Amino acid sequence: MRVCIVLHTDLLHPWPVLRPMREIEVLRAAGREIHVVSWIKDPSAPWPDHEAQDGLEIHRVKLAPPRGRWKRGSGYRAVMERFAREIISVRPDAILCHDLEMLWAAVIAKRILGVPLLYHAHENWPAMVSERSMLEGFAFALLERRLVRDVDHVYTVGEELASRYRAWGKPVTIQYGSKALAEMPRMTRESVQARRAARGFESGDFVVGIAGSLGRDEAFPVILEALAGLPPPMKLHVVGGLPERIASARDTVSRFRLQERVSFTGPLQTSAYLQDTALLDVGLALFYPTSANQRFVVPLKLFDYMGLGVPVIMSDFPEMRRIAVETCHFGVAVLPKNPQQIRHAVFSLASDPARRETMRNAAIACFEHTFAWERQREILEASHPIFRPDGRR
Repeated sequence: MRVCIVLHTDLLHPWPVLRPMREIEVLRAAGREIHVVSWIKDPSAPWPDHEAQDGLEIHRVKLAPPRGRWKRGSGYRAVMERFAREIISVRPDAILCHDLEMLWAAVIAKRILGVPLLYHAHENWPAMVSERSMLEGFAFALLERRLVRDVDHVYTVGEELASRYRAWGKPVTIQYGSKALAEMPRMTRESVQARRAARGFESGDFVVGIAGSLGRDEAFPVILEALAGLPPPMKLHVVGGLPERIASARDTVSRFRLQERVSFTGPLQTSAYLQDTALLDVGLALFYPTSANQRFVVPLKLFDYMGLGVPVIMSDFPEMRRIAVETCHFGVAVLPKNPQQIRHAVFSLASDPARRETMRNAAIACFEHTFAWERQREILEASHPIFRPDGRR
């Protein structure tokens, strides 16, 4: 059986995309032949148009996105028809499409080939697009409603989005892109203290951190405002992140005159990233409520904190609250624009080590039993025959 995975970005660059890579792992175990069709939006990207890697066939179509409001509308259809032809040329027995941006192409191919189409809605795409243009957001909402009629199964990242697709009459599986138990370092108190010392922290420091990329919706200035009102031994440690984002963040830190209390690791490999995240006393997942997409999806860093047993302070958004506070009991929800609430949450946790230890144990247990990749893999394998070796329902 041949499966075609359709992406709006490259699978491998600048780093592997977690969810389709996990999918590929399961499909390979089921004996499937896998092709990946990717939209590379930078025609000058140095990666080859076709690449075979460990039995995986990667097809890259390099096309600049249409520019301008009207050209985006008229040119988008032509782009989708081009990708549909690429998908059809693979002659797949099933199509797995990631995100709404590529769904039109996948639907065109499905109608011609008559094969199952599985749709991964990692984001509330219409809400995300509406941040740029309300008109485009409305258009994508109508487009998704129409295209989903041809979808056989939907995968999404939270109950709010899942309920919408169920209301449209589609079978839905909630799937989170968390890491595996085997990836999580179980560091001793001594090894944590040694890593903290190597990073320049003193024994009396209380280290609050931000793991992962510094996204544009991250409430970084508010976090710094909260930090400025806390005692000097309370430090902020930023783990990972792209160089350009870090450079911008350093400028913001300078404006707050907090250079002595904020540190950056720069980009890290996964193992080093997780070890540095494990040294945190408290992790932050604080985002501005820019759209419905931000409020109802879950950042991957939340599961990293969970798997490492790091208590979290996060935005009071429904899905994050459901997971971190109501289900796993390792989080504190605050209003992300309120530095006083953030400051109070940090100070409260810093003053109560017994509470932090309880939250740590609850986080690890919840990750092991529910959210680790091993558990998510079981959910994926049960969701559709293409993920099982025998192909049975």
